[in-house]
Amino acid sequence: MKLSEKQVIEAIKPIKVINPGPREFSYFSFDSRKMKEGGLFFALKGERDGHLFVEDAIRKGASAAVVERAVGEAPQYVVKDSLRALGDLASSTLSSEQRLGITGSAGKTTTKILVLHFLSQEFFTEATPGNWNNLIGIPTFLLNRKGSPYLILEMGISLPGEMDRLVEIAKPTAAVITRIYPVHTETLGSVENITEEKGKILKTAERAAFNLDDPYQERFYREFSGEKRGFSRSRKADLRLLSWRRLSISQLEVELDYLGRKIKGAFSFWSPAFLENLMAALTLTSFFLSKPPSLEGIEPMEGRGRVRNMDGVWVIDESYNSNPSAALLSLLSLSSLEGRKIAVLSDMLELKEPEDEHRLFARRASMLKIDIFLFVGPLMRLAFEEARRKRDSVFWAESPEEAMKILKGLLRKGDIILFKGSHGTGLWKEVEEWS
Repeated sequence: MKLSEKQVIEAIKPIKVINPGPREFSYFSFDSRKMKEGGLFFALKGERDGHLFVEDAIRKGASAAVVERAVGEAPQYVVKDSLRALGDLASSTLSSEQRLGITGSAGKTTTKILVLHFLSQEFFTEATPGNWNNLIGIPTFLLNRKGSPYLILEMGISLPGEMDRLVEIAKPTAAVITRIYPVHTETLGSVENITEEKGKILKTAERAAFNLDDPYQERFYREFSGEKRGFSRSRKADLRLLSWRRLSISQLEVELDYLGRKIKGAFSFWSPAFLENLMAALTLTSFFLSKPPSLEGIEPMEGRGRVRNMDGVWVIDESYNSNPSAALLSLLSLSSLEGRKIAVLSDMLELKEPEDEHRLFARRASMLKIDIFLFVGPLMRLAFEEARRKRDSVFWAESPEEAMKILKGLLRKGDIILFKGSHGTGLWKEVEEWS
């Protein structure tokens, strides 16, 4: 995308322009290390103040910077809020493309990957990369898009009001909420608050897919005035799961009712919990595709369900993130597999009552047919203490590094290991290094 200085000024309305052009911008970034020629740098205030890197960005090719205070004599647009300016500029570039918003308490990224896979079978499609699902990542993606008629936007929130702003920036034309759980309760409060915040994604949507198995979405489905379709494991719906069976540890065969037509295929994810993400993606894309898409060629992302065999040991990597509801679903799937099963579980973060929730989680998890539990971190110490009252073969490690040492002493050929933990615990780093 190319924008003139005039277009930038009209969108962000700077208080002051230092060394005006004319000039044109073809790249937009908040990271000076990745700056390119003809770029526009946004000095954002985060863990590190972006104003400290304005001069570095200019040296690396930036034509100008958006700042909240002037830095030197380089071309700059001084605004009250650089983050808001980033969003305003991105929003000003929206056109007639379809913007598919995906939110929920779990499964957003997996659903995004599936939507991208399905839409790409018929259309040039782009999606927010990695974890660019917030007030920085989404507008940066929009500004650097390549002109696809279909944009997939993963939209994550952790604070009240964030979804309002994301919708104001991206204006999704279609939307899906994967599933609502009590996640980010530390900042969002009750599950009712979470439901209200997530539901705001529907404000600009003309089409929406709804999870009819999620009680928190019933009101949204009932009140939505646009074109709507529902998906379900058991209820009559536009897309319904008819059956599934395991082909291997990393592959499921599924049969679905897809808008009144039966389809069947192999789905390359290990747990039936991922079938909800499959149904969400199929339902959302059904508004745009001319025929049911192929399920072939789908691969889970690192940390989100990828399965490897390492010297006779099966490793299931779900180490990117966790919450009590999602973790229990994964453990339930693990318990159904044949072989000796080991669960390595690190702290679950951003919970309103973390101590109580970890204890409750342990009481429920310890009832499942899993041979060894290895709990990791200070919160999981509480889970460890709870679980060892009920069963043997329960271990605890203070850190992921210590956990890997304990685990390697426990391993046997044929073991199946599930790794699951919140991203902030760093468990994913140890899994990545090991595997």
